[in-house]
Amino acid sequence: MNNNDRFEANSASRTAKNDTEQRAKIFAALSDPTRLRIVELLALGGEISGSEIANQVGISLALFCHHSRTLIEAGLLQTRKDGQTKYNSLNRQLLVDCLGSLKGLANIQEVD
Repeated sequence: MNNNDRFEANSASRTAKNDTEQRAKIFAALSDPTRLRIVELLALGGEISGSEIANQVGISLALFCHHSRTLIEAGLLQTRKDGQTKYNSLNRQLLVDCLGSLKGLANIQEVD
């Protein structure tokens, strides 16, 4: 194995590790029922203000802000500020890719 092959193997290993860590962050964020309800709401509603999300989910705006930080760190929540209002939307592609990776694992059959 030459140096270029080693570099490519190490690079692929780092990418796989980063992907795994990203998926773990996503699943950890979704493990909380309130955050899961927020994601489900955004999946149905598109772009929604933080105060409207808090109202629809039945939590305080402060608690929404706490949960939104976790969702942002996981990459699931995107925000846009318009004046003093922050609008939130779901990073649908990241969620689809993450869930798709699990679906792929479910299709792996055991080898006897």
